[in-house]
Amino acid sequence: VWWIKGPDMKPWKILSSRQTYKDKWLGVRTDTVELANGAVIPDFHIIEYKEWAAILAFTEDGELIVIREYRHGCQSITLGLPAGSAEEGETDFLSVAQRELLEETGYEAAEWVKTGQAYSNWATQNNQVHFFLAFGAKKVAEQNLDATEEIEVLTMKYEDYLNFEGITPNQCHHAAALHYAERYFAKHPEKRP
Repeated sequence: VWWIKGPDMKPWKILSSRQTYKDKWLGVRTDTVELANGAVIPDFHIIEYKEWAAILAFTEDGELIVIREYRHGCQSITLGLPAGSAEEGETDFLSVAQRELLEETGYEAAEWVKTGQAYSNWATQNNQVHFFLAFGAKKVAEQNLDATEEIEVLTMKYEDYLNFEGITPNQCHHAAALHYAERYFAKHPEKRP
């Protein structure tokens, strides 16, 4: 395929690598790299995150479950999707998605479909986001939130969220989740809420 093969490109050569920061949330790795043309970049920083899962979950009535919360990175009250990160070494991303939906919303879903995965920011981050659709969700528990979370659970029509132009900023992973959902619904129109 022409757009994948293209002219010969070579990955950057890592001349040295060191961990410059690490805590339970993220790490920063600083590489010295040599480009194919011989140029050397002495301090190329990679942010190391755990893998994430993002969920478009639909109730038994076909309503989309969304969450409203304050997000300090953008210093805004946001309307978005349930999502969260894997634990250290965890690779069963369906389980991550199921856990995060239950913890953040109190909902469990009867049917799950993985719709895709994508790098979060492939220029400077190493992690991917795994996207899921969940159908037939019903409330089975109270929320089990982290100390930093204050989440209001709402439901709305999928089309309203898809076309949402509210006062809150959009988040790229939630936009990607919609992209993967739309691809799925194009192949399975009977599943569209």
